[in-house]
Amino acid sequence: MRIGIFTDAYLPHVSGVTTSIYMLVQGLRSKGHEVYIITTSVSSKKDIDDPYVIRLKGMIIPKKGLQAFRLVPFTAAHIKRIEALDLDIMHVHTEFSIGSVAVHLKDKHNLPMVFTVHTMYEEYLHYVSSFLNKFFRRPLMHYLKKLMTRFIKRAEITIAPTQKVLDLMKSYKIDGDYHIVPTGINLSKFESDKYTKEQVDDLKASIGIPNDKFVCLFIGRMSAEKSIDVLLDGFSKINHENAVFLLVGDGPHRHTLEEKAKTLKIQDKCYFTGMVDWEKIGLYYQLGDVFLNASVTETQGLTYIEALAASLPLLVKYDQCLEDVVKENDNGLFFRNNKELPVMLNMMIQFPDVKNKLKENARKSIEKYSQECYTNSALSLYEEAIKKNKA
Repeated sequence: MRIGIFTDAYLPHVSGVTTSIYMLVQGLRSKGHEVYIITTSVSSKKDIDDPYVIRLKGMIIPKKGLQAFRLVPFTAAHIKRIEALDLDIMHVHTEFSIGSVAVHLKDKHNLPMVFTVHTMYEEYLHYVSSFLNKFFRRPLMHYLKKLMTRFIKRAEITIAPTQKVLDLMKSYKIDGDYHIVPTGINLSKFESDKYTKEQVDDLKASIGIPNDKFVCLFIGRMSAEKSIDVLLDGFSKINHENAVFLLVGDGPHRHTLEEKAKTLKIQDKCYFTGMVDWEKIGLYYQLGDVFLNASVTETQGLTYIEALAASLPLLVKYDQCLEDVVKENDNGLFFRNNKELPVMLNMMIQFPDVKNKLKENARKSIEKYSQECYTNSALSLYEEAIKKNKA
């Protein structure tokens, strides 16, 4: 098959969406399919010469935290360039600029189309603009529902990564052929046996973390909707001197979080690494004793799965989309309110047997999220979409 993946975000920009798309592309190519990525331009030249990555020139979005993304104007002008790829099917991962290119192709040539919903926009409006979220939330949500309808009505099949996302789409009352397909990742990248003790110790030393410390780990984008401030508050209330908090990643909220750590007087126990090379991220997971997260805006939570692949127990805030990922008291623990976080964290530090039990079950709990399963599920839906289109 000649497959076109349409996305506003792709490597070298790193996020949960770009990671999942990259894993899908690699999986499809390993099965002999020809895969093109239609995406936006980037500021660096990395990957720009790849003939299978078609980059459409776009404008920088003048909003803090969104500079990595591009807005592509006059999307219809790019149709001829994409027509030349002679695609058998389009898999669209965005409702914005690059997604509009796919819509033009659909309307002109009726190409089979699969659409994946990645974002819970209700939770992100405040991130784009707190003013608009406060005073224009209703018209904005009306616009976003119309935007989603534009794609779901055209797609032969719509993919939701979790039941939570599917329930949201149904609440919008948008008719479509929906399928739940958990996003896959390359689990082997995060497995503990891929790394030596010397590699782990050297990385700890380079960051400045002593070997005898209990390491609480967060990995992800540092933005308001991730609720990292909740984690800092909880960590500040634990009563164990040998615990430290390692925060890996970057984003518009990082400086605010660093200042909060100083206000809480835990800056000496908090290590902010900034952005790290994606190729090295598997090693960073080996530094943790427990993975912390308080976000309730995830569509699936890929970093949670990566942590489990590294045999890290989870201590995370409850969210419906995590019910299939976190098996409570088996591979992790949920805290329902923020006051429970320090209590549970104290327990995991004080009673190593609790942590070790969760650790033993972590890796084997996430086989269904393997790259192989994700690729096979996507291919099956591509074939179904092509059949529906012909019919």
